[in-house]
Amino acid sequence: MGQVKLENTRYLPCQPPQFSLKGIHPDWEVHPSWIAGIEALNAYNYWVSEVVLPIAFQWIEEHHDEVYATVPDHLKADVGVVLAAAFELVKALPAYQDGLVQNKKYEQALADGTWDSTHINPVWAGIAREVRTATAAKFEAHKAVLKDSVR
Repeated sequence: MGQVKLENTRYLPCQPPQFSLKGIHPDWEVHPSWIAGIEALNAYNYWVSEVVLPIAFQWIEEHHDEVYATVPDHLKADVGVVLAAAFELVKALPAYQDGLVQNKKYEQALADGTWDSTHINPVWAGIAREVRTATAAKFEAHKAVLKDSVR
């Protein structure tokens, strides 16, 4: 779903709606968490395919000759192969190298308990907390009939 490149090395930034998993299962069919999980993965896939990858492929287009220099002609329409070639270039760049240094500091702060996450992704973290709280509250509201089967 959504990771289509054409032979002319162009990335298609939109997914056809028939490949969406949102609403594919009726509410009554399976466990609500399964439906929520599938639809959440679908939303994540759309975000990666329609937001993140177009940014990556814009960078790839700006570095076209460097990226495609190592990609065989018959694989130029393969998203994975092209991203792998681009990643090899990105790994040598300063931002990635700095990220490796910062990652060591991050892991150390996690290990010693000094990591302060209060300023990291405040919007997304807030949404995650709200979704978790709302999900727990919905299951709790039906605990009388679901008893201890809620996991």
